[in-house]
Amino acid sequence: MQSLGSVASFRKLTPAMMKAQHLALANDIVETSKAEVAMALKKAAPALGIDGTCYHILDILIGLTGADDWQPNRRPLVAISNEKLAEYVCRSKRTVMRCLKRLVEAGVMAYRDSPTGRRYIHRGEYRHGKRGEIERGFGFDFSPARQRVHELKELGDAFARRLKQEKDARRTVSRLLRALEDMSILAAKENVDFSEVDQALEMLAEKPMNTLHRAEILQGLYEMAIALFAQDNAEGETNSSFDKEMTCAGDTHDAPYNNTNPLTQETSNITRRSAHTDHLNHSDPDKAGIKKAFDEKQKSKITASSTKHPADAPLENISLGLLKTALVNLQEALGFEFNSWSDLISSSGDISLLIGLSPSAWQQAEGRVGRYIAAAVLATTAEKALRDPLLISSLGGYFRACVDRAMDGELALHKSLFGLAQTS
Repeated sequence: MQSLGSVASFRKLTPAMMKAQHLALANDIVETSKAEVAMALKKAAPALGIDGTCYHILDILIGLTGADDWQPNRRPLVAISNEKLAEYVCRSKRTVMRCLKRLVEAGVMAYRDSPTGRRYIHRGEYRHGKRGEIERGFGFDFSPARQRVHELKELGDAFARRLKQEKDARRTVSRLLRALEDMSILAAKENVDFSEVDQALEMLAEKPMNTLHRAEILQGLYEMAIALFAQDNAEGETNSSFDKEMTCAGDTHDAPYNNTNPLTQETSNITRRSAHTDHLNHSDPDKAGIKKAFDEKQKSKITASSTKHPADAPLENISLGLLKTALVNLQEALGFEFNSWSDLISSSGDISLLIGLSPSAWQQAEGRVGRYIAAAVLATTAEKALRDPLLISSLGGYFRACVDRAMDGELALHKSLFGLAQTS
């Protein structure tokens, strides 16, 4: 086990930073992998307050760590200067320093400062085509994230559940407000005393509260309004003219006409044959017109099927086997293989989260080129980012550019996949 360096004297320690340093010194190392921690961090990032530039820097730092360094007998260290990070994220050096401190205080990583302040990593010799173990290194230590991997997963799941509850609550609020407004208008016409509900709605609109609480109160008001209408109907049931208008007095009771004459087998066969003959009777001008229209419709279907949209071209030379061979790192990061196109499409949400693509951008791309091409482009973008995090400066911009090229019929996606498959 390597000895852990101390924090530089120029840093002003905070309780949150001290907690991160304590996690980095833990002896009971949690067994996990780089892909598992990266996915947990990306899902828990909003709950930890990591967004914008901090999220971008976190993505770069995780990508720079070696997969073998996440083993229990090693430390996931990364060494990169503030100047280089500022160049990658197109921000100032001071902004980068604030984001790094924010990541440390969030308990994601810890400082490992050298006596001179330089960040570097010295490794042993290459063995069996893999990088050697870190012999001496200074920079940023992701051991706190490794120790908190299960906690980060729970944070991410809880945040996703809370977002879903808030989304459902917003829909409930909109639905109940519309319903109560309609019921208020109906109450004025039916002379129903709706003043109590109207006053409660006015008071509710003036009070600041969260969406979940507002939805609960509106649900209670809606049930109260239903009870008011039910009570009014019960009181006026005896004097209502509804029963008189809907009475069945004076109706004519005609027996329904049902032809129940049984057909013999011979008669039934003759009927079927005659019907079939009439259908193919081309001497009838009406039948001939139907056949002509049917033939024209078939021709239009053949013409439409032979004409391909330019956006469909990228999938012509792409097979599922090629995707499985090319997207090795992505399948390892997600923890399963793409055995069908549905597997790839169903994992588009996790892949979008992996590269920091917003749901609206994914839905827009899916609407433009279809879910299959959008999923293939998204997976290819994520694979390139996992292999070289510094290759693409803006993953979202790269994805949108590929979608634009697909719309113009200029995207050669199969070439990129063949190149990835050869270098995997």
